Amino acid sequence: MSAAPGEVQRIGAGELRAFIQDAGELKKGTLLYDGGQLLNLARHENKLFCEARGSGASPYKVTLVYSDAPAPGFKGRCTCPARTFNTAFCKHAAALLVAWARAPESFVVSDAPPPGAPGGETARKSVKKGSANAPALMKSGVEQVSTLVRELGVAGVAAIGGDRIEQLEKLAEGLRENRLRRLSARTLDLAALLRGPAAGAQHAQHPAHARRGALPAVAYANLMADLLLTARKLEKHLAGEPLDDRHVEELVGKTWKASDRKPAEGLTLVEYAFSTRTTSDDYVIRESRFLDLESGRHFSEKQILPAFMAKRSDPKRSFAGEVLAGARATTYPGYPPLRVDFSDLGDKRPLDAGALEAVLARALPDVGAALAALQEHRKDVFAPDLVPVAVRIDTLFARGARLSAVDDKGEALHLPDDAALEERLAGSLRDARLRALLGDVGIDAALPTLWPLAAVVEGPLGLELRPVVEQGAAARSGALEGSAWNAAAREAGASPAAIALGEVREELAEALATGLTGLSARVTDPLAARLRDLRLEKQAALLQGLPQRPDPADRLDDFIKLYQVLEMALVRLAGATHIDSASTERVPTYESVTVARPDETLTPDEVARRRAAGEMNRYVAAVHHARYYASLPASELVDSIFPLWADGTATPTIARTFAPLGAEAVAAAEKALTVKAGRVAKLTAVRVLQAVVLHGGPARADAAAMLGRVAEHAKDAGLRALARDALDVIDATQAAGRGGEAVRARRAARMERVQELAKALGAAPNKEERGEALKALAELGDLSALPALRRAFYADAARTVREEAAYALAQLGDVEMVETFVRMLASRGEDEREAKIAAYALGYLGDVRGLSELLSAYAAGYKPGIVADAIRAFGPVALAPLVDLIEARPEIAKRAAALDALKKMDEAAVAGCLLERVEARRGDADFPEKAQLYLKLADVHPHSKREVAAAVTAALAGVEGKEAQAAVKAAQRALGVVKRGK
Repeated sequence: MSAAPGEVQRIGAGELRAFIQDAGELKKGTLLYDGGQLLNLARHENKLFCEARGSGASPYKVTLVYSDAPAPGFKGRCTCPARTFNTAFCKHAAALLVAWARAPESFVVSDAPPPGAPGGETARKSVKKGSANAPALMKSGVEQVSTLVRELGVAGVAAIGGDRIEQLEKLAEGLRENRLRRLSARTLDLAALLRGPAAGAQHAQHPAHARRGALPAVAYANLMADLLLTARKLEKHLAGEPLDDRHVEELVGKTWKASDRKPAEGLTLVEYAFSTRTTSDDYVIRESRFLDLESGRHFSEKQILPAFMAKRSDPKRSFAGEVLAGARATTYPGYPPLRVDFSDLGDKRPLDAGALEAVLARALPDVGAALAALQEHRKDVFAPDLVPVAVRIDTLFARGARLSAVDDKGEALHLPDDAALEERLAGSLRDARLRALLGDVGIDAALPTLWPLAAVVEGPLGLELRPVVEQGAAARSGALEGSAWNAAAREAGASPAAIALGEVREELAEALATGLTGLSARVTDPLAARLRDLRLEKQAALLQGLPQRPDPADRLDDFIKLYQVLEMALVRLAGATHIDSASTERVPTYESVTVARPDETLTPDEVARRRAAGEMNRYVAAVHHARYYASLPASELVDSIFPLWADGTATPTIARTFAPLGAEAVAAAEKALTVKAGRVAKLTAVRVLQAVVLHGGPARADAAAMLGRVAEHAKDAGLRALARDALDVIDATQAAGRGGEAVRARRAARMERVQELAKALGAAPNKEERGEALKALAELGDLSALPALRRAFYADAARTVREEAAYALAQLGDVEMVETFVRMLASRGEDEREAKIAAYALGYLGDVRGLSELLSAYAAGYKPGIVADAIRAFGPVALAPLVDLIEARPEIAKRAAALDALKKMDEAAVAGCLLERVEARRGDADFPEKAQLYLKLADVHPHSKREVAAAVTAALAGVEGKEAQAAVKAAQRALGVVKRGK
């Protein structure tokens, strides 16, 4: 159907593919239309208009322009991110055309284009108007923000109703269109902050009261201060004051041409972090973070694409494991890390010990230098919250749930209270000495805090750069408020002065949220007195003078100024926490971690109970384990390989204890390697053999030969990998000169392959390719793959990849994952698939710490076949706890899976366990009942059945009673003395 001049042609649904070539966008558009995501459909002359709900706070504005020359067609325009790439039809434009094809009658005929619609006017008029009015529009936006802050500052949040929040969101959209990027972002943040607590029916009835009661006051005051200071800076700029290029980028943004950027030559860069993340407005950001070995400066290379474009584009590559020597680039204006655009990557060479020594040389020498860098950075009120640092660290101090990074002077910089980070740090630091941390330093709960991205560690084979956490993979936690802030600050060891000043700032934030109209001497005098106690006389005088100004609006600027000055004072006061090394104890499993010295030594069972209750961190637990196992005589360790050797936390202590035992140690290791047992017991055996060789003595040759056989012939990839590593450590330790070089060359070749696969695992665009890389890493069986596998497990977007990563980690014997898998299994009621993965992984590992939760799941009847197989994989370690469980819950013996688990265990071990029970329980009042249970369990093996039956018959000889006679008859049937049914 043709259109009249100046109108839009009618089309049918069947004609949509003639105008929209991309079937994918048409499908997305159809789903948007069917989902009711289009608003305010309108038509003006030859144009169609609508608003489309998107991921942002405000809807996108969409326009279709119809033209019949040279052929009928539509051209789409939209304010969504796709507009940057001049896409003919984004999904929103496709949805608008679907609406026109299906329901043209729903379009309102308009006398003019809707305000702000893209393409609503000719390009010539739009450009002329924008160019002429840009400064005026910016000035108007700044004035609106100033008015907003002044009104809120005077009246407080009580002045904000639900409709005003929507106005804030629209204001933010207008600010963004007028290139006021920082004001736009902060206004959106403010709207979100105010909207959050107001959700729900109760809040709808009393929105202002609900917000005032639950509002995070410090976060609110920080946003208000940022808005006011930014508005004041832009007012001066619009009046003629030039902006520094860094402030241009941060406050208003600019497309920087190559000629605007500064050249950077002679760079020698080491990538210490690589991340891929998606923003809230659906942009994919791939980023490399670098340290320049020449200057010590931090750089960043980014690829920023809309999500739809990222799927079609080659991903930015990672440079992990390489040194970019002689690289050339141009740098964008901004704050560290400086964004670069490479013109020449220079000569790429492998990351070696020399480069890592250079990293340490360029790192800040201590915590004090890192704090000085933070203080200098925060002097610029428009600087980002975080500043990148590399800082030399001697140990980590574990206090409660929070870690601190401690330098060689005993000064500590706090790490965030983040369980995921703590787990990844534990994985990176096990069996290695920490030398430096690289990451971002900022303020968290008023505490100077380091968010680490990577660690330089020194292991048995020299220096290594190990990733700690992907940048952006774990979101920073929000600011703590009220009592939570006080508790965090005190637990982290903040000084009383810092806590007092933090409380003053918090009360000032509450006063701002309430409104400066209510700022009276009754409020300010007590706070001023506390400031004087902290020797902040000028700040106290300024605070006391504010209520004397009759107009509350006149108080705002100085109030914000005071609030900002107190933040800088707080950074200085919080400073570093001093850790007294005399009161700490090193953790044997983690050489670089210390804890407050415990007053007692707890048994493994008590440690497990406290860990499960959240009363003890892994490092204090490791100290107790080491003390306990070290207290046992060597004879007991030799006689009781199981369950001791199946506890991953005990491995280092057991290796040290067995090293001088020579032939006894080799015999015990051989037993653990040959008996059908869990993987951790066998991994402990490898560590024991390594310790025997390094200790020396007559048994050294036998231990080395056994290690060689495991490295060559073991079917278990994790076992082969660990044995190979042990031989490398032995060679590197005992070989000098060329021998040591041969070890490094051999490992370098393996590392090159590991890094190649790790890059594919981290950056491949689809899950199939990442899955292939993960499978290859697992088959390679090299322990240096563990960090990449952990990252995939925690952060990969595809659940199937995360699942395979869990199995690969278990296959390689990563005992650091045990507690994570235990938590996953314990949460089986919330996520059954994750729990099933955990059950499989715990069975692969065979670490005794996972047995309790497996037995709990088993008793609850959860996936009995899967869980029984996992328990069986533990071997003799699981036998006694399983029988304990069946004794406590006899009905479990009726399950086929329970008997099947025992049937697959060693016959002699089953018989020995049950015979011990018969001997220990004989004479008990309930022994006849227990005896029948033992006979039922023994029935899984012919030999154990007869042995246990004979023992039961002897134990019940002469015992009267119905239960006793029934047990004797059952025993006689097992022995063939009487037939069943007789």
